[in-house]
Amino acid sequence: MGYNAGAFELGKLNLDKGKVDIAFDIFFDLAKNDLDEDALYMLTRMTFDGQLGPEQIEQFYEFQNSHSSYGNGYALYNVGLMHERGLGKVKQNYKVAVEYYEKAIKEEVHDAYCNLGNIYALGLGMEQGVPRDIFKGLELLSKGAESGSRQSAFTIGSLYGKGEFIPQDNSKAAYYLTLAAMMGHEQAKRVLAIFAHAHKNESFDREFDAANVKFGEIENLRKLYRCI
Repeated sequence: MGYNAGAFELGKLNLDKGKVDIAFDIFFDLAKNDLDEDALYMLTRMTFDGQLGPEQIEQFYEFQNSHSSYGNGYALYNVGLMHERGLGKVKQNYKVAVEYYEKAIKEEVHDAYCNLGNIYALGLGMEQGVPRDIFKGLELLSKGAESGSRQSAFTIGSLYGKGEFIPQDNSKAAYYLTLAAMMGHEQAKRVLAIFAHAHKNESFDREFDAANVKFGEIENLRKLYRCI
């Protein structure tokens, strides 16, 4: 927790009540003036979830971009996210997003594996000169999942389960979706239930056990960090 726990909890309370503007002002003040990492994380989640308005995104972008050269992993991630999605006044630019995600990964922001892996696996930036590389994308997503990113685990599990962009692999889908669910990914829990029902004649005990072991390793190594 940062320097002003009371203000942070007030921000969370307002966010829970749907008072996004008030929550943003509180978290932004804490992140800017107190360098509160928890507040910065909450702003990251709000950005990821699409809860910020254009002016708030621009305000947050300017702040993050000014701090992204200081080895601030979440600042790097946020700048990458804004360029990937074209948020606020930031023009969508996958090449720039890739650069920032790569920097964020070096600062151990494991969720950046998911965003970067998606770009390569799905070929999202092909029109802007970022080549599609399915194998590189899957490798990044796998690294993210094994490092404790529940979003990476959910994404790669869904890809293997659907088999639209990569060959379908029910065993890998079961493993990664189970791992994501164990790490608290709510959508993964729902998708896993649907997946299990659709493949009720198949046994995934081995994959469940493997995911359980990996989850234990992540916790024991304290790599289960705050995930989006």
